[in-house]
Amino acid sequence: MGTADFEIAFARGEPLADVTVTFREGVDGVEATSRLNSLAEDFHLHPQPHYDVPGMRIATATRAALERLFGWRIERERTPGGTGYWWATVAAPIRYPAGCESLIESMDLAQPGADDDGQWFEWSDEQRCNDGSGSEF
Repeated sequence: MGTADFEIAFARGEPLADVTVTFREGVDGVEATSRLNSLAEDFHLHPQPHYDVPGMRIATATRAALERLFGWRIERERTPGGTGYWWATVAAPIRYPAGCESLIESMDLAQPGADDDGQWFEWSDEQRCNDGSGSEF
């Protein structure tokens, strides 16, 4: 499958969520990624390892895909300061799709709300870094 349903989500203005997927020890990440990507058009597991960890991937999904595939309910929540939004878990993943139960060790939100430093963060002026490079970050 692919990502065709993302276009539908974009058209209606639905935000997508990024989540991390960690495979169980010994699972072939390439095969597991392919298997999970074949399940839906609105869930896409990126093929390369996340943070160079062979058993970890990042996925992009619609809120509906996360609930349908994993029983995972999320909602948008305002960030501190009220200048943006991030995802918050309402109900954690409760199941894995048939035939995939032995593949996945864990899943989590991939954003500052889930302590993932690889995503955007809304810095205040006091938190901006000036290391002499000319970049604020």
